[in-house]
Amino acid sequence: MINFHKNELINSVLDHYYETFSHTLDTAEFVPEKYNQKINKYIFRNMKKAFRQIDRDDRKYQKQAKRKALECPT
Repeated sequence: MINFHKNELINSVLDHYYETFSHTLDTAEFVPEKYNQKINKYIFRNMKKAFRQIDRDDRKYQKQAKRKALECPT
């Protein structure tokens, strides 16, 4: 079964980080390479953090969905 809730959260996170990454590409020619590497590490570290948050939120959502399904059998 496809988890649409989690897919929507992932899409929103990826859209945000692709936009952020595109801004860094626009300035890559003017900023020293060492600083660009630090920026990229920062972006990807925060993206991993966001994915962990998505996983936590999804587990909570799945628990609530199971409870609702058990309470209201159809």
